[in-house]
Amino acid sequence: MTSKVINVAIFGATGESAGAILDGLLESTNPRFEVTALARLSTTSKPAYQKLALKGVKVVAVDFEGPVTEVSKALEGHDIVVASVPPTAVEAQLVLVHAAKLAGIKRFVPSAFAMAIAPSGVSSKDKIYAELFAIGLSFTIIDVGWWYNGFVPKLPSGRTDYMMVLPEFMCNLIPGNGDTKTHVVAYNDIGRLVARIIADPKTINKKILASGAVMSFNEMFDIAEELSREKTKRKYAPAEHLRSMINHFDTQLTLSPEDRTLHMGKICMEYYYSSFVDGDNSPDGVARLGYVLATELYHDFQPTTFRQFFQDVLESKARVPYSDRQ
Repeated sequence: MTSKVINVAIFGATGESAGAILDGLLESTNPRFEVTALARLSTTSKPAYQKLALKGVKVVAVDFEGPVTEVSKALEGHDIVVASVPPTAVEAQLVLVHAAKLAGIKRFVPSAFAMAIAPSGVSSKDKIYAELFAIGLSFTIIDVGWWYNGFVPKLPSGRTDYMMVLPEFMCNLIPGNGDTKTHVVAYNDIGRLVARIIADPKTINKKILASGAVMSFNEMFDIAEELSREKTKRKYAPAEHLRSMINHFDTQLTLSPEDRTLHMGKICMEYYYSSFVDGDNSPDGVARLGYVLATELYHDFQPTTFRQFFQDVLESKARVPYSDRQ
């Protein structure tokens, strides 16, 4: 029996989250996915797109600055459009949303794939969601919680240094008392879950939280200490300290608005505050924000545990985030 084939177009296909999504779609056998990467005209010759082509991904150049009718032509014949772009480029999806409506796309998956966070009404993501609602385009919003990578402690031996991708000031920084539970996930599980979610008619017009576990900072650091047999230096930061850091970044950004490190620092601190002070990414917060848990939809799914992940880190087997993006 031939399995169903679903045609998916991905905008931002060379990004970090998109890499996990692509792998999950290409590995899926039931259903099977045919994947197209939508590339800006100036980027199709980049090595990252050449690598995608070698994997069997069709790369299509699109003029996102041109008429929406022309963009829609690139989407014709696809069932689903997935967007995965950096926080600074979220509004670039607006033309894609309208092009998808014109092309008769059955489902639009806007760029999210992060932590559950209460809507502000003015953020770029909220604008995209509002546009989807306004034009009546079927959607699925998928967030994933925190990646395990964000909870790798710096060890005295230096064995985890190769995995340190956060700014130095964030190493071993723990918001609050470290006991707040939050949704977390392994990078490799994201694509496996997304493949199931976007093929499932029950998830249309739903917000899905595709996490693998619920844990606290202290629980994950305890496991790291147990497996490594090393003691971590934990830097606890109360809510008022997090707020002062956010204010500091705001001040610095008025002086250096193009500084990417400052932008990243502010974003990280805002997510810390949302998840560990406001509790948006906690079990109660996720329920309050109206998410459906992927683990409740797919009981047979076996997520990677933090213990498994951290053992790979200690054995230098873990993939370093952003290490193969060009």
